[in-house]
Amino acid sequence: MERFDLLAVHGTLKSLLQHHNSKASILQRSAFFMVQLSLPYITTGKTIALTIRTFVGKVMSLLFKMLSRFVIAFLPRSRRLLISLLLSPSAVCK
Repeated sequence: MERFDLLAVHGTLKSLLQHHNSKASILQRSAFFMVQLSLPYITTGKTIALTIRTFVGKVMSLLFKMLSRFVIAFLPRSRRLLISLLLSPSAVCK
């Protein structure tokens, strides 16, 4: 890779990380709120399992979105347009 390619990749990764760091802080706050709500029901154990499953689901969703956007960023323009149309069908209806 040339130096300009490396700079472009670095810039893309930096912007992706900044964008998803803000999402991660929102996710962390919502997870803390869920744990706070479940504290009175600790004796059953069911609420904790549900809270952990919800948190893991949100984290996995966030990681999948990050990965898919990273992959899309390096696709040729024609394929990016096709994928963006597939991901947001409401844009086609307008």
